[in-house]
Amino acid sequence: MAERSVIEWTDHTWTPIVGCTAKSPACANCYAAPMAARLEAMGMAKYAGLATRSGGRGKWTGKVNLSEADVLAPLNKRRPARWFLTSMGDVFHEAVPDEFLDRLFAVMALGSRHTFQVLTKRPERAAQYLNTPDRVWKLFGSVRKHIDDEYREGSRWEEDETPFPWPLPNVLIGCTAEDQARANERHPHMLRIAAAGWNTFVSYEPALGLVDWTGWQFLKWLISGGESGHGARPSHPDWHRAARDFCAAHGIPYMFKQWGEWAPRRQAERDDLLDARRSVIVKPDGGITSGLMAYGSDAWVLDRLGKKAAGRLLDGQLWDGVPVLKGGA
Repeated sequence: MAERSVIEWTDHTWTPIVGCTAKSPACANCYAAPMAARLEAMGMAKYAGLATRSGGRGKWTGKVNLSEADVLAPLNKRRPARWFLTSMGDVFHEAVPDEFLDRLFAVMALGSRHTFQVLTKRPERAAQYLNTPDRVWKLFGSVRKHIDDEYREGSRWEEDETPFPWPLPNVLIGCTAEDQARANERHPHMLRIAAAGWNTFVSYEPALGLVDWTGWQFLKWLISGGESGHGARPSHPDWHRAARDFCAAHGIPYMFKQWGEWAPRRQAERDDLLDARRSVIVKPDGGITSGLMAYGSDAWVLDRLGKKAAGRLLDGQLWDGVPVLKGGA
């Protein structure tokens, strides 16, 4: 099933893979886990056994379901669009077999009118999969075995030549990097993917700490944003400014997606004493206080307003940069 998305940087969510396992600090308040538990409670077999829910929070069980009914969804849409794979799991989760990934990438190859945004917290597996020497021929075999002729008509693949352009020019491979530790950990794998010719991006959301983006000049896109929902953690404005300024210096499209639950009001003052249920002071190093503690002039007061009221303006401006890919939407 293809769904119109409310996510600012895509048009449709594509969910042939559902289910996950928590991987890093960004996963602490995952929106997808409680949603999966809720959808199972509503009788949707696709989400059976994926997550448990308690007190409004969800927890992945580690089970992953593969939805055959959703594999071909993008090929049924003629209008060029952006497709996010997958909003309810991780494409490169350890439980997803390579053969199933071959089928999904075959669909992306045939759907060259679309742009596909593949986001993972497991870029090490993505790098291994995408750099397999005969991968393009495995995709070709998957097309012949699994995809009906009606979807192949007018496509660019031919039996007597390289069946697809590889890397696929209409695909973005991205990773989440919520803080410096995760950026350091995932950088070598993303660099390997980019060096192989793939378009790459980073989702710096939820931003949980300042990141030095030196060495990420190979990116085609960077998205940053604060956390929303239950238990959301505030993000310092300077973290997003650093990402924005890095992109501006290197010609990388930048999108500020949202403040999330917490919006900046002003720089903190030495005598501030705040109601921590509604307002907090955030230091550049991520330290949080309600006031009357040691902090410099670079600390900020953030108010808990909710996602809609907090908005999407960074320094009074919308930042909606997106990359334009060859052959994609």
